[in-house]
Amino acid sequence: MNYIKFLTVLLFAFTISSCEFGNSSTTDNPTHGNSLTDTTTKPSGNKPEKTDNWLVVPGKHVGRIQAGFSGADIYKMFGKDNVMETEIGLGEGETKKGLLIFPKTKNELQVLFEGDGKFDKIKNIKIKGEGSLWKTNDGITIGTTLEDLVKINGKDFMFAGFEWDYAGVVTDWNLGKIDKKLGVYLEPTNMEAIFPDLIGDKEFSSSNEKAKAAGLKVASFVVELN
Repeated sequence: MNYIKFLTVLLFAFTISSCEFGNSSTTDNPTHGNSLTDTTTKPSGNKPEKTDNWLVVPGKHVGRIQAGFSGADIYKMFGKDNVMETEIGLGEGETKKGLLIFPKTKNELQVLFEGDGKFDKIKNIKIKGEGSLWKTNDGITIGTTLEDLVKINGKDFMFAGFEWDYAGVVTDWNLGKIDKKLGVYLEPTNMEAIFPDLIGDKEFSSSNEKAKAAGLKVASFVVELN
């Protein structure tokens, strides 16, 4: 294994978010705005979201949110009723202050910013809601299967094992078609199949027969916008 490359990927994973099997969570004590209590998305002014607003292009935009946006831009675009300030889990017990857009809905966005304590410039956005409408320009969304990811990438890729803080993170797209500014976390639909072979901080190929038997799918993805 190329440990230098692997450690670099893990550092990237730590800064963007934890995965579903780690300490990924948000606190229940927002300091700004109000959370939505239903499962629908209601932008400011009660105007329905257009279908093209769910398009994600890594490095450029997530819907109407553009690279270079600040927290003020987000509040202006979506309204305070659809934005909430909170602590966002980073893994290994670490958290960082960020914003939730459409909180507590399937289309929730977790937004982290450059630096500490200021919302001057977006760093990345995490999407993890089951049934989310967000989809990348090459068709990746929550629930995309391992097989479909391989097809989209044009070749097999590497991912980390499970049952630790960075479980299932894609570590190397192997110079495939998927943008490097898209961080993907996988989860198994067949938990029994990951034991004992797909466990721990090791790398595995998407061609691994155990990975196929585990029915891996996209649990969450993080879009870099810097």
